[in-house]
Formats: sequence, C-alpha cells, structure tokens
Amino acid sequence: MPYLEDWHEKYSDKGFTLIGVHSPEFDFEREPDNIRWTINHYGITYPVVLDNHFKIWHAYANAYWPRKYMVLNGGIVYDHIGEGAYLETELQIRGFLQEINPDLDLSDMPVVKEKRAICQMPTPEGYAGYSRGRINNPGGYRRMEESTYEDPGDYRSPGLYLQGRWLAERQYLEHIGTNKDDYLVLPFEAVSVNLVMTSRSPEPVRLGLEFNGKPLTDEIGGDDVRDSSVTVVEPRMYNLFRADEFSSGILKLKDLPDGIRLYAFSFGGCIGVA
Repeated sequence: MPYLEDWHEKYSDKGFTLIGVHSPEFDFEREPDNIRWTINHYGITYPVVLDNHFKIWHAYANAYWPRKYMVLNGGIVYDHIGEGAYLETELQIRGFLQEINPDLDLSDMPVVKEKRAICQMPTPEGYAGYSRGRINNPGGYRRMEESTYEDPGDYRSPGLYLQGRWLAERQYLEHIGTNKDDYLVLPFEAVSVNLVMTSRSPEPVRLGLEFNGKPLTDEIGGDDVRDSSVTVVEPRMYNLFRADEFSSGILKLKDLPDGIRLYAFSFGGCIGVA
C-alpha cells in the first residue's frame, strides 16, 4: 500500500487515476463498516471499490490477490500478478503519462526505491475452515458441529493440529469455551507468519503464543505481538512471527478465548536488503 499511496500522491494530478478494488475472500470482508475501518486505519486516500459480487473480478478474468492492471483508452496495457515489480510498474505509469502528454516533465520527480530481497520458498498459505483447510487430527474435520479434538502430538506433516473444543465452519475454525488446556499447533518454515482472525466477542480478546515450546519473544514476535500474546480487536490479518532469517519450527496458539475465529495463515519467505 505505501507504493500505491506514493503513486496516487505523485501522479493523480497528471492524468493517472488509481482505484483499489476489494474483492472479499471471507464473509466479514463484505461488510462496508469493516472496509471503512481498514481504509481509515491504514490512511488510504485513493478510492476503493467494494466488489462484493466479484463483477469487476470476473470482468478482468482475475484469479489472484493482489493484481495490478493498467488501463488506457479502454484496453489493458499493463498487467502484473502478485506483489513486487514496483519500480517496473512506476516506470510504466510514467511512460504512459508521457505518451498521453508529451510535454509532461517528470525529470524532477523521483521514482520508488524498491528493496532487493533474499527469498526462500516458505510454507504455502493455509486455511483453517473445512472448505480449503487441513487438520491432522485423526478423522479430520467434524464439520459444522462443536467437537473435542485430541492432538496426535506428531507434527511432521504440514497443516493444523487441534487440542480441545472447536467448531469447524466452512471458512473458519472457532474455539469453544475457555479451557486453558486447549490450543492449536502450526509447524512452518518461513521468515514471517500472519493469521486472519476475528472474534464473536464485541470486546478485545487475547491469546498466547509459543515458538518451539517457549514464549514468543520480542525478537521474533510479529508487529501485533506484545508480551508473547496478540490482542484481537477488529477482523483483519495479524502479524504473529517475524525473524531476521528463514526459520522452521512449531508455533502454538494457547490460552484461547471463547469465540476466537481463525481463517487463514500466510507465510513470508523474503528478507529485505537495503
């Protein structure tokens, strides 16, 4: 988003219009109030369209989050899938603006400085709900019913391991009750770990975190971690783990509140180089 904001600020008065399209992956992302909160929280100043029925998504035959399209005179003139290529994209913006207006002088306007990165292949993105998720408990998911799961204790296979009482819905896993012995285990290989979460409770709720059997320290705790725990206030993605090097191990979510809902885990594999 910082790159998008930069382009909006620099080029919006020079013939460039930036429009964000939000095509929701989860049901809570369809709520306009949640989208307004996110726009205000991250200080987004360019317009954002809520594409709840995926009309724009299908019109562009899209299949990826995120994706950058550049449209000129009704046709797609640039297309990039995924993150990255920010310098390349900005040079394309400048080239098309000068094609439209040959007298436009951009020589004094600096382009983005894109960080180089050292990357390895992290654990693939994983979902918690039964429609696309995977748990390694015996018998797998017990769909749409509150059930007690027993952790098998062998974490060699990728996926989630549950202990305690959970409700498995299509898009999410919801913890039931306040038993302090309940937890979720996630083996992973990555530089960073993120988790999309929300809660049934209207009040903030807190859950604890361990890495390889020890409390998650400030050195490897993510942006949303304080004192080996994360507080869930609004529905969004929370950064749980961030290391200075590619790491492997076991992340445990513990001290789970009643009604916490887990949607999807994502993993970063890149270390930025200035």
